[in-house]
Amino acid sequence: MTTAAADLRRIAIEVGHVPDTGLYAAAKLVKRIAEEEGRRAGSPMAGKHRRPIKLKARDKSIRPVTDGKAILIQGTPAGPWAWRTSGTAPHAIRRRKRGPMKNMTVRHPGSRGRGAWLYVIARSEELVPRIFADAVDKAVN
Repeated sequence: MTTAAADLRRIAIEVGHVPDTGLYAAAKLVKRIAEEEGRRAGSPMAGKHRRPIKLKARDKSIRPVTDGKAILIQGTPAGPWAWRTSGTAPHAIRRRKRGPMKNMTVRHPGSRGRGAWLYVIARSEELVPRIFADAVDKAVN
């Protein structure tokens, strides 16, 4: 009887830690997914003499919300993620030539968005619930 009570107490404690441990594991997974999708989408600023921007993600600490706890995960840098997700409108850019016409601006047609962050969200919605299910299974068994 005492071993069963001890096991029940251990299970209750471990199940109580599932939200925090699951959130940390989910944040790691989503950041890894964001890095993969960022590599796949490519840098919007890569050019002949420009170093490409690495699209990554970062997380904030665990915060209480009305229904429990949550971690906010953001793509960094934010601008290039937005450009790769929804594209850019036509805009004027500085001409990249030397000489007297270097200050001239030309019209850039804009770029088509590839939905990069939407892919991160879609993959995360599929995989994150599995993390919590595995954490509960591990705590109970």
